[in-house]
Amino acid sequence: MIYGYMGKILRVNLTTSTITEEFPDDDTLRKYLGGAGLATKILFDETEAGIDPLGPENKLIFMTGPLTGTRSPSTGRYSVVTKAPLTNGWGQANSAGFWGRDFKRSGFDGVIFEGKASKPVYLLTEDGKAELVDAEEIWGKNTSETTRLLREKHGSKFNVACIGIAGENLVKYAAIMNDCDEENWGRAAGRCGVGAVMGSKNLKAIASRGTMTIPVADEEAYNKEAKQRFDWVNQSILKMTLEVYGTATMVDLVSVKGGIPTRNWQTGVFENAENINGTAINDNILVKRKPCFACPIHCGRIAEIKAGPFKSRGEGPEYETLSSFGTMCGVDNLEAITLAHFLCNEYGIDTISAGSSVAFAMECYQRGILKEEDIDGMDFSWGNAQLIVDIVHKIGKREGIGNLLAEGTMRMAEKLGNGSERFAMHVKGLELPGYDSRAAKITGLAYAVANRGGDHITAYIEGPAFLNMPFMIVEDADIGDPLREIPKTALVVKNFEDAFGIFDAIGGCKFMGMVLTAEDWAGLMSTLMGYDYTADDFRKTGERIYNLERAYIIREGFTRADDTLPPRLLEDPMPEGPAEGHVVDLDVLLDAYYEYRGWDEQGRPTKEKLEELDLGWLIDTVHTGVDIVKNIPKERTQQITPTIKIETSTQKTKEIKGEKPWLESYQIGPFKLKHSMAPYPEMNVYKFLEDTAEKFPDIVACEYSGEEMKYPELKEKVDRLASALVALGVKKGDTVATILPGCPEFIIADYAVMKIGAIHVPLSILHKADDLQYELKESKTKFAICSYRRIERLNEIKSETNVKTIIYTPTKLFPDYEYPDMEEILDENYYLMSDLIEKYDPHTETVEINPKEDIALLPFTGGTTGQPKGTMLSHYNITSNVRQSIHWMMDPLKDGIIGKSSAVVCVPIFHAYGHWAVHACISWGIKMHLMDSRDI
Repeated sequence: MIYGYMGKILRVNLTTSTITEEFPDDDTLRKYLGGAGLATKILFDETEAGIDPLGPENKLIFMTGPLTGTRSPSTGRYSVVTKAPLTNGWGQANSAGFWGRDFKRSGFDGVIFEGKASKPVYLLTEDGKAELVDAEEIWGKNTSETTRLLREKHGSKFNVACIGIAGENLVKYAAIMNDCDEENWGRAAGRCGVGAVMGSKNLKAIASRGTMTIPVADEEAYNKEAKQRFDWVNQSILKMTLEVYGTATMVDLVSVKGGIPTRNWQTGVFENAENINGTAINDNILVKRKPCFACPIHCGRIAEIKAGPFKSRGEGPEYETLSSFGTMCGVDNLEAITLAHFLCNEYGIDTISAGSSVAFAMECYQRGILKEEDIDGMDFSWGNAQLIVDIVHKIGKREGIGNLLAEGTMRMAEKLGNGSERFAMHVKGLELPGYDSRAAKITGLAYAVANRGGDHITAYIEGPAFLNMPFMIVEDADIGDPLREIPKTALVVKNFEDAFGIFDAIGGCKFMGMVLTAEDWAGLMSTLMGYDYTADDFRKTGERIYNLERAYIIREGFTRADDTLPPRLLEDPMPEGPAEGHVVDLDVLLDAYYEYRGWDEQGRPTKEKLEELDLGWLIDTVHTGVDIVKNIPKERTQQITPTIKIETSTQKTKEIKGEKPWLESYQIGPFKLKHSMAPYPEMNVYKFLEDTAEKFPDIVACEYSGEEMKYPELKEKVDRLASALVALGVKKGDTVATILPGCPEFIIADYAVMKIGAIHVPLSILHKADDLQYELKESKTKFAICSYRRIERLNEIKSETNVKTIIYTPTKLFPDYEYPDMEEILDENYYLMSDLIEKYDPHTETVEINPKEDIALLPFTGGTTGQPKGTMLSHYNITSNVRQSIHWMMDPLKDGIIGKSSAVVCVPIFHAYGHWAVHACISWGIKMHLMDSRDI
């Protein structure tokens, strides 16, 4: 028995109104898991080549994965697989929210719809029961009203996946929406036109409610692993970024590289990107953040436009909408883009294909291909904010010009002709997302070979291409210079496709691939499913599923000639920006990709590869009756001689007055920083700890070798040691040296010394005796706080220095992290730190400190140009440096960091950089994980 499944898949014959139950054998589950993997196997087995995607012979398959609805982070997803009406190829869409969980807990892993109902119906599932119900009263309703009516009828705890009017009207890129809890809300299974297939079958919705338990093989082990993975994600830079800005963070990240498609990809530079980015959303329309099931990130947005012509409230917008309805259409009105997104939620429309179709129509109008008599009196000029709102209604209802746009750019170009095929921005019929491949060449390969067509999340290579962030799911995600076609990076695309394909099969969110490794997921799957599932199994299963999808589109007639890009990306140089002059040389990447895949020159999996993946049963389909063409001629579309001037960025250079004009261009990566000539506040270092302990009393300050200490506890120990130092005779301006590793005792000593106005002299725990002697003597130190492990070394040279009083403490060191056995030291000038902290009350006296004048720290240089030299740093030097540098690096993300995050401090904290890291963490209430760098 394999756990993680409810053990039932529904088969609903809509023609006969019959419902049966079935479930695959264990061997099939091991090979294809669930979600898109298992659904694709069913689609392949049960449909014939060449069927009409909108005919009754097509299948529409909803499928959850084994992890859907369980405790693992962000595992509420389900997939919809069918033959796609938009592309006539393999169609797959995936959605998050809570419906996937609720459907699975209603007792079923998936449902296969076949045939066509004679009248509108919906499926009702609850606790192992399923029935078809008449849908006449909700047919013709949009998504939120459909959801509301079904909940009024069946109960508020039912969750609904449904189509809107666009799906009923067979808009070729209609979506299936779920979690439409309020007007304009919803998550989308958006791509490929799966909503049109649902509409073609007279199927309006699936309403589900369930309380059934998902079987887990080892519940205790699974829950422990799931919590650990959740915590890792919860403390990641991914959470910091997406929680604060949502997917809109990509506006800046893509813009800074000159790769944000603008005016139907005529350029990659959008001059007013700051009007529609994540900051603009946060500052102007954001109401709250919205999570999906079991997700610590909360990247969803609830937004509200409170007044004006676009007044509305709903869920969104996402980055792809900001790009498709925004930059691609030349629109910088955030309120109009947001309302267009809301309307797509209501009608059930994929915003990528819709916005791209509008942009294509705009360029056709610009070039005179679309005439005034074609466009219902609407103004298709670039930047028309009202148009992108009004056109959604026409597309959803297939009214007037909307009927043409509802077909998608491939069919629009086929109908309009006149060379418009050159700038119809799709691959295999699927409109491209918001990343221009001329600015990141490797994304062009990912678009070209994606099985469902031009797509950004099949490989999700846009992550390393534009985010410059590591993706843990693949060991080597380095793509090198994004402006070069580097053949070996084709292997990264292949590996990403295999890894991310698994997320669609298990019910997980692909964002998790940024944080968690294949080994992390394999561990989760093993404890959930009850058999040993390795990282190699994880990768191999992804590769098997990907090749199965490829076999499907080969069966449908797709060849190497379809693994291409729009001529604009292959032949028209980027006119401006960081990628100016670049096009994509696709062939060099495509040849390498086929080789890494184990495919032949036509893009077919070889017989050996199919056998290796246990897909030998596909050999006849993939290889029989297909002529081998070694040299496939490139079809070149006739070059259009433009009759108009292509618009590019017209942003004027700002006049900057003052003595420091460079401030205008200060950026950290893509983030334009706020700046001020106001001085930094004058404060002492201790104020960092004092403020944080008061503001975040429940936050852990540091974790060291399994032991944790919260900020108030840290402050109390600092205050008690400060009292002890005063009692031992330490006065303002005295030097106190520390010889400690990266441990909590170092932080306690650091703040205690500076609190009373003394000067901290941090010395390396690795110093030899002569180095210690030199720096203790130069600093005129009389008081030393030392690891017990260094007492003997300190005693060797003590008589040659001014040191009189020694405070010592046991410390754990790599690799065993065990306390040493200590012998009692009877000398009256030696004190155990823990005894002093226990003996003295917290220090409460006020010490007058002039932050700009009083020295707080005396670190020694490395001595590369002679003897090490003490560097005098005032309190103001330290506090302003911390404030300045943390602003440079993390200010745009601070809402997701302050009091919420953690940091691994693995550099020596007696070193200037490590010392800065400690103060930076304390200033923002960050949990510090202290560890030896050798333990990384």
